[in-house]
Amino acid sequence: MPSTRKVTAVSKHFPKEHPEKPWTNKSKYKRWVGKLTRKAPRRTKQEDLCVGKESICKGDLGIPRKYMPQFATKDEVKSFIRFVRKVYHIKSQKGTRKANQLRPSQGEISRKRIKDLINDNILKKINVPLIVSKDNYIVDGHHRWAAYRVKEPKKSLPVMTIGAPIKDVLGIAVAWGAKHEQF
Repeated sequence: MPSTRKVTAVSKHFPKEHPEKPWTNKSKYKRWVGKLTRKAPRRTKQEDLCVGKESICKGDLGIPRKYMPQFATKDEVKSFIRFVRKVYHIKSQKGTRKANQLRPSQGEISRKRIKDLINDNILKKINVPLIVSKDNYIVDGHHRWAAYRVKEPKKSLPVMTIGAPIKDVLGIAVAWGAKHEQF
């Protein structure tokens, strides 16, 4: 039976409302922060790369995977980038990063999903760039990142860096309406 971990420590990093951060007034954002206060089941070491001494998730924000924003297509990424620039005047930049330069924000990485991605040869065909914050946290693309981190940590992968800290980027993505709970 999986253990349970409390996520209230995560939610205190995200303000319910902040006058200088207009996305905190959006109902989607407020519901998301409320969800972060719930207890979440914890996977075993055999299932999760973020559990145990061999964890690749050191320094993560501990956000459960089901609450992380997900961008499935290049068009979704482009739409989000345009929104961030137009509404919040935050610039983004295309580039590459080595897997060992990035930090996860979610606290769950499925070993089975990583194995499947490596078997599907993801290292040669990433179609959608990882979304990262200016402080090198991953917003979307944790499993693709983990496949690189496990197999080729010094190899560069495509990223779209949004010029804001992770907590702001996550808040904006949620308020914007990025999908989550897809897996």
